[in-house]
Amino acid sequence: MRLITCVLLAGLCCFFWLSQTPLSASTPDEWFNEPNIYHQIEYPNKVQFYLSGFSDEDLLEVRLEYFYNSSKILSYKYADPASGGKIQLEVTLETSGPHYIPPGTQITYLFELTSIQGKKYQSPKIKFHYLDPSINWKSTKSKKMTLIWHDNNEDDINSLIEDVNESNSHLTELLNIPNPLPITGVILNNRQESDEAFPRISAAASKEELYGGFAFSNYDTFIVTGLSRAGIIHESTHLLLDQSLKSPTTRLPAWLNEGIAMHFESNHQTTGKMLQAYSSGQIFDIRSMETVPGKPSEVRLFYLISESFVAYLFSEYGDNKIRHLITHLDSGQPIEDAIFSTYKLNLQKIQSDWLDSLSGRFENRVNVDIGSFGTSLILSMTFLIGLLFSGIGWLRYKANSHDSEDHLRSDEYEEGYWDRK
Repeated sequence: MRLITCVLLAGLCCFFWLSQTPLSASTPDEWFNEPNIYHQIEYPNKVQFYLSGFSDEDLLEVRLEYFYNSSKILSYKYADPASGGKIQLEVTLETSGPHYIPPGTQITYLFELTSIQGKKYQSPKIKFHYLDPSINWKSTKSKKMTLIWHDNNEDDINSLIEDVNESNSHLTELLNIPNPLPITGVILNNRQESDEAFPRISAAASKEELYGGFAFSNYDTFIVTGLSRAGIIHESTHLLLDQSLKSPTTRLPAWLNEGIAMHFESNHQTTGKMLQAYSSGQIFDIRSMETVPGKPSEVRLFYLISESFVAYLFSEYGDNKIRHLITHLDSGQPIEDAIFSTYKLNLQKIQSDWLDSLSGRFENRVNVDIGSFGTSLILSMTFLIGLLFSGIGWLRYKANSHDSEDHLRSDEYEEGYWDRK
């Protein structure tokens, strides 16, 4: 009996305690009701983000949080806070000019609201690809690559991505990238689409329609014009090269970056034939090729030299040396120190050997008997003259580099695919 009485008393106490304690059925963000979050792409200039709803409290802060692709780095934009009641907010993200974002970039965003009383509301995350909304885009994914395309044959896309994956597998093995990040590529069908999509580079390069594609390592995204196997391999090579670097401050010299990309996508015999159009005196000094020029005539030669020189490094010293060279650069060594650490020769000596290997291709070639002393003397003189002309070419190149309107900025989109046409 006493036990039953204790149980009843305990039950009454619990009932009394519960009746005095409010049930916590509400959530902390119930002060903001009927949220509606969406975005609108005004291609190619901006994206508008919208938030509406009803608030019982005045807002202290409205923040749009967003990030690109697989990046963990959050960016923020703010809207003017509003009074309580019906809320309608808008935030603009510029996507052109100095705020350029490449098509194909996946944007993830959410809104975070803070009331005057310190209560917070956070919306669900929304993901989308920044693309021209007037086009019916399709997507093909294979391994670590996604191609976004439209109005093409799907079998052609599948065949293309297979070839590119094979090249990328070879490169990831060479660069020792065990788990590469996903890459997104957008295929543009014509120059009109490219004119809207491409970043604004030098006036001359734009006028000549010099480039067929660009890679953007900050977004793990590339864009190319047409179903170009070479172009897609070239640009994905740039992205994988960047992924192989451990230091965020490492920047490969342009001749090495472009040379490796050209090496994987090109027919080197074609490059050799195209170099025959230039004399040895026109060849730029490798030491002056840290960045890509903007003049169309210089860009063409720059890419040919980069490809030929890097192909020489591959053939003469092997694949592993290229990986060691990149590792030395990634550790902070200047290019000439990294070259010496890798090859035990200085850059000038390797360049001289490369020029010597090309000497027979130039129009001022001297055909003589190797066995005679006179021949050796002539060859030596020819080689010295070649170096002199190379130095003159270097000085000419450096002198022309002061015209900023006709050259790519050193911090801009250098990882381009030269459209040979």
